[in-house]
Amino acid sequence: MATQASAYAQVGWVSPAAGPTLTGDPEVIFTFDDGPDPARTPAILDVLAKYNISAIFFTVGRMVAAPEAKPILERILREGHIIANHTMEHGDLCRIKEDERAAAEIDRGHEAIEKALGYRATWFRAPYGARCPRLEAMLAERGITHFHWDLDPKEWQHGSAKKTLDYLIKQLGRMQGRNVLLMHDIKLATVVALPQALEWVQTENERRKALRIRRIRVVQAYEIAMERVQPGLLDWLSAVTPGKDSLSRAIAAVLP
Repeated sequence: MATQASAYAQVGWVSPAAGPTLTGDPEVIFTFDDGPDPARTPAILDVLAKYNISAIFFTVGRMVAAPEAKPILERILREGHIIANHTMEHGDLCRIKEDERAAAEIDRGHEAIEKALGYRATWFRAPYGARCPRLEAMLAERGITHFHWDLDPKEWQHGSAKKTLDYLIKQLGRMQGRNVLLMHDIKLATVVALPQALEWVQTENERRKALRIRRIRVVQAYEIAMERVQPGLLDWLSAVTPGKDSLSRAIAAVLP
């Protein structure tokens, strides 16, 4: 069993969370935590489909295991998004005292995804962004990559669509480099603010185009995946997996 000191000693994850921009443009990657939610996740998917955005969904195992989750998860993959692990019960892995219980949060989250979809996700996000030596050791032992964030509108906390939209406009408008955006597909504030924010991005990019300045670029989830998969392996997967659904499953299963 870990000592209390080692379990609680926390430091931040590396920033930028997904590395530097490869284009020189201000870039944003959309990620959503805590679902799938039968009422709100489909609404988020509708918005992403309208704006042709591929996102990363960090799912909670107990939500994945719900009977109504299966068609939503299948739609997430079918529409080219990536599904990753956000633990089984959303526990703070650096504050859980028992090693076995903390490890079970990770493992059971993976098992829920594997049971529902048939592949073992390798991207992972710790609830609350927790980081401590014990957690890092557990992830390394399992060959799992932690995927943190750079921008957090905290709609999970305040529940205000207006505050969420104001934050998004401000931060997306002034961001530089590559930024991972954290949102939550179980929150009404996200459902309301997201389409307004994306409409603002379109208008802002038209303005920037006219001024001949760098536009905001949405980096697709599959682009991040392709950056991290060996080129030869990606070519092979593309050849043997017909359709976006199958390719999403195959890429997710071999992500480093």
